[in-house]
Formats: sequence, structure tokens, C-alpha cells
Amino acid sequence: MKLIFKGQDLFTGAAPKPSPVRSLVISALAICAASGVAVAQQRPLRPSATKPLKACHAIVSFEGRIVIEQWASSKNCKKPIRTRVTDRFLGFSCLESDPQSVSCRPFVPPPASRAFHTSRFFRCFDLAVVDTETGFVITRMREWTSPSKKCHWSKSMDVAAMEVDFATREVCVGALCMSVGRLSPIGQLRLRHLIGKALRDLDMISGAKMTQGVYHT
Repeated sequence: MKLIFKGQDLFTGAAPKPSPVRSLVISALAICAASGVAVAQQRPLRPSATKPLKACHAIVSFEGRIVIEQWASSKNCKKPIRTRVTDRFLGFSCLESDPQSVSCRPFVPPPASRAFHTSRFFRCFDLAVVDTETGFVITRMREWTSPSKKCHWSKSMDVAAMEVDFATREVCVGALCMSVGRLSPIGQLRLRHLIGKALRDLDMISGAKMTQGVYHT
């Protein structure tokens, strides 16, 4: 309720003198109107309700070890808003709610997680190697299982892979990484065995050197 008074020129003719009762009513209305405006101004605005996120199709590695889950608004899964990755064999999970907010946590793999050991399946490797004066140095290793037994890697493929960054001492799924030192003792032991078996399978164990000592031969 808004009252505007600009003087007697808003009225035609002479303004009648208000009675005491009418003046009291008008004053009461003015006070109520002013109080209503004050309350409206002090009342905090309610935050607009955020739209719930829709779950996209999850990517699971062939052996079931790596799980990549994503959520997007209105099923626009080409631009996910939230991503969670889980390595059920090594025992860690990372959640990305936005590019600047990534949190990872380790957990102790349960006994049943032995079934996710990739050495039981046909697995592929992609190694980043740097040649030095003292020999080659492996700086990064990617591992994934392939039901088709073909090891051509492409980022466009919906393949869940585990990566080890020896330079930063991190274990990764996609672009989400966690320090190797945060893995549980079981997770660290399993990672060491995975790397050692990969090098033996590739016949590289004798001359392999890892940066930052994630694995020593």
C-alpha cells in the first residue's frame, strides 16, 4: 500500500478539513503501510531452488574395477557438472563438483575386491618414456582391460583406465588424481604388484627406472 501526497494541487476545489476520527484512520493506515514496507525490506530473499542433477550413463571397466559416474542438468551429459571416479581394487574415490573443487578419499579394499585384479584379464598399457643419459625413465603409465584384445587408445573412447604418474607420485582415473601415499597399505602393496607385473609382462623389468621412486627395481 503506497500513499503519495504532493499538496493541495492534486485535488480540484478546496480540500475539506478532516474530522478527528478520519485523521486517526488515515494516520493508522499510513503507519501500517510504512510498517509493511519495512518488513518487506528486512525479509531475506529466498534462494531460488536449484534444479536436481540427472545421472548420466556410468562407465565401468571390463573387469568391474574402475567406475566413472557423472551427473548433469537436464540430461546434458556432454557437459557433466559432477564426476565421481572409484578404483575398487586399489581403494580410492575422487569427486569433482567443479574444476576447482576435487576431493579424494582412500578406503580399505574389501576381500571380495581381489576379483578386480586386472592381471586376470587381457590388459593394455600406454607408457610415457623419457630418454636420459643413464637410460630411459618411465614417467607415466596407463592401464586398462580390453575385451576385444585391441590396445588402440583414444580419449574419445568410453574406456575406464587407471594411470600412475611417477613424476608427481599420484594414481589417477581420468583427470582426477590422489597421492599414492594416501592409499591404504593394501592399496599401496597392490599398486606395487601391478606395476611390477606390467613391467615383467612387457619384458622391461631389467632396465626400468621410475621417477620419484614410486617403484624401484
